[in-house]
Amino acid sequence: MASGQDKVVGASLLTFSTVVFVYYTLWAIVMPFVDESYFLHDYFPRREYAIRIPCVLLVFGLTVILTFLSMVMIKSKKKVEKKSA
Repeated sequence: MASGQDKVVGASLLTFSTVVFVYYTLWAIVMPFVDESYFLHDYFPRREYAIRIPCVLLVFGLTVILTFLSMVMIKSKKKVEKKSA
């Protein structure tokens, strides 16, 4: 069973993810159809960043994951070499 602290962390992560999703959806899908002079445009960055930011985050995330996997593979290869020697 999940403890009370686990539930609080899960609920806060779910809330944060929902807020980010709604903000990004409004920014990338809805705001291009809203007039440029409307006050809501002040709360969002330029539209070009709607593509750049996710791409940078994706590249960074894949770099971290692939670096971790390569380090694990190198360590396991060293263990096998040590065992067989």
